[in-house]
Order: sequence, then structure tokens, then C-alpha cells
Amino acid sequence: MNLAELKDDSIDFKEINLVFDASHFKREFCLFLFRSNSTNIHYDFQSSEKIIYYELALEEIKKTYIPLSFSIDGRQGVIQLLENMFRSVPIQLCHFYLVQNISRYTTKRPKTGCGKELRELILELKASSEEKFTKKYNELKERYKEFLKERNESGEFKHKKLRSAFNVIKRQLPYLFTFEKFPDLRIEKTTNLCEGSFGH
Repeated sequence: MNLAELKDDSIDFKEINLVFDASHFKREFCLFLFRSNSTNIHYDFQSSEKIIYYELALEEIKKTYIPLSFSIDGRQGVIQLLENMFRSVPIQLCHFYLVQNISRYTTKRPKTGCGKELRELILELKASSEEKFTKKYNELKERYKEFLKERNESGEFKHKKLRSAFNVIKRQLPYLFTFEKFPDLRIEKTTNLCEGSFGH
């Protein structure tokens, strides 16, 4: 696929489940890509990934399409933007993105019991339900509550990365299982529709 092939494709419907993401290319430019049903809805080339560029693109998309849902990565500013612009439209966060994010904190080979169990939990996300995942998350956090409070001689938390990982999951949990609440919409659980195009 070359850049010319990224042009907006004509579609014969107005209501869409919108999947979008941005990708940086060698720090030269950032591609904002919006897709639905394997179709390019809109794209922009910008110098960086700023919230204003998402807003401008969504304002343009609103002129033609009615979003029924959004599937996005976990960037907090984007969630806030969508909730302001489309108050009643459900938001689904990408499972793959969260797994990658948490893996940065735990590493792929965690050394502590807490890190190992947290990584096991996040790897189960794809096949889990909201009830099951939330229950295991809460149990894990309670089990390692004192461990996560440990401090070093300087008074700093000893397990900062694991604490951050738990906080990321807590913050994103309300958006991880949106697809369960709206089964008729068939909401995408990942932003993989965009990743394929970025690869090209």
C-alpha cells in the first residue's frame, strides 16, 4: 500500500463503529488513521500526536458519519475528548495496547510473585469477561497490598513500576469491556484494523 492508496474510500452507510489510532514514522511525521469495517474513513498527516489533531479529524468525520462506538488505545486525553464530543457513544480500549503497556512495567519475565501474577492476569484479558477479570484484579491487589506499600531507606516506594501497572489497569478498567455491554454493535476489542495499515 502506498500513500495514494490511503485515500478515503466511499462507503454506503452513515452509522459506523470507528477504530482509530496514530503512528509515528521515524520522528518525521505522524499518521492519524480512522477506519471502520476494513475501510479507510479518514486520515491526516501531522508533525506530532496532539489532541487537537484528533479533534479536528473527528469534527470532519462528524460531517458524514454517525459513530456508534469508538475503539482506541489508552491515551487519557483522547478518552476525555470523545466523552466531551460524543457523550453517549461507548468507548472500548484496545486490549492489545493494554497488554503491551503493562508488560513494560512487569517485563516479560517478572521476578517477584506480584509481577508474575499480574502478568498472568493481563495475558488472560483477551479471553476474560469483565466480572472474571475485575474479580481477579481486586483479589490480586488485595493480596499484595502490603507488598506494594513497601518503601526503601529513602522513603520511596520500592515497587513503583508495579504500583503504576495496577493504577493503569484501574484507570482503564471502565472501558475494557464495553463490547460486552453492547453486543449488538460488535465493537472491536483492539485497534488492529489500523495496525495492519501502519504496517503497509
